[in-house]
Amino acid sequence: MKNIVFIPYIKRTENQTRGSSIGYANRHSGYDYGIASWKSWCKKNNCEIYIMKELLCSESEMLITWQRWQVLNILEHNGIEYDKVLVVDADSIVHPDCPNFFEITDDRFTTVLTDGDYEWVNRAINGYSKMFFDKEYCIPPFEFYQTGFVIINKKHKEFFDKVFNFYETNKQKIIQSYDVLLTGSDITLMNCMRKEFGVDMNVLPREFSLMDLNRKNLLYIDERCWWKDNLTNLYNSGWVYQFNAIPQNTMNRDRNYWMKKIHEELYG
Repeated sequence: MKNIVFIPYIKRTENQTRGSSIGYANRHSGYDYGIASWKSWCKKNNCEIYIMKELLCSESEMLITWQRWQVLNILEHNGIEYDKVLVVDADSIVHPDCPNFFEITDDRFTTVLTDGDYEWVNRAINGYSKMFFDKEYCIPPFEFYQTGFVIINKKHKEFFDKVFNFYETNKQKIIQSYDVLLTGSDITLMNCMRKEFGVDMNVLPREFSLMDLNRKNLLYIDERCWWKDNLTNLYNSGWVYQFNAIPQNTMNRDRNYWMKKIHEELYG
């Protein structure tokens, strides 16, 4: 079996406000630590890593968060053989002892359910359902999966062909939707289309993609916090850490700070 970890990481210097889980130079310097962790994990588990370093087209045509879902075409275009592929956000770090999740996919579309800001999830589902499908709630919020950790294989190519046919048909509306709804378009529409097209989904436990770490009181960002300033609880709670939604704080402990610190603790 040849398994690939696919990470979009487009190094640029301009400010970027959308697709924040995709790496951008300077603003997201901590992402190099995330990629280093995945390289170590891949070596340990006999997998390969592929870094998407260039845009396929201008982001005025398609945001990078959408472009990454050309993953299977990208690998095939570059002559890279694969059996299963993990598409994972650049703002993540994997624990060195993380079990090999490729072995527990049951050969299905595999991901982790969102376990974070449920107001955002409800607003996103309702907004995109009305805008694109003329209905309320294409899916229930408790079925809303993350797009920052998704394992796919060759049989899902048909699904992604449908996704991009949908994108081309609704391109301008999708491009404008972010400014109208103020929520991510690819994650919500992918969830809706997965339901509409009847894609069979395998759900892994949340420890394989632990998100919203600050809301879970796993990061110490304020001297008034009542928990200890260490990461023991984080390491006990999951295997893969997603560094989204870390607010500005008086200790200046942003995403870059935490990714650097955690990589140094776990990998030396």
